Amino acid sequence: MSRAITDKDVRQMVEMVRAWPKNEPFKWESICEGARGILGYKPTRQALDKKPALAYAYEVKKENLRSEADKLSKVTRPRTTLEAMEKIATLQEENDQLRAEVARMAEIANRFIYNGSLHGLTRAKLMAPLPNKKNPHS
Repeated sequence: MSRAITDKDVRQMVEMVRAWPKNEPFKWESICEGARGILGYKPTRQALDKKPALAYAYEVKKENLRSEADKLSKVTRPRTTLEAMEKIATLQEENDQLRAEVARMAEIANRFIYNGSLHGLTRAKLMAPLPNKKNPHS
């Protein structure tokens, strides 16, 4: 026998939708089947679609899956395994370099904030926006 769907149930189902495996079909029927583990029975699509948080999570996930598929369709496919391995190695090297740059920038920012606070500058003053280039005295 079906029971009322609680807010806690909805939160669990929203998390289920957000974490939906990419290799599983993403459709309402599958979500209803997945909800069986949370509710103890298989709800109808209409019952789940009436829950705004769940309907919104479904739409967001569906859009993410579509945009991901669009991005993948635009990626040029390597002709050989060697070409793919070289591309991966290049991207990993670039990623490592960018991570190192971000770490250095974070260290510099922390140093500026620390030294600025030692000399009486508040965080608000340190984080003030840069002046307008057209009128630097505004």
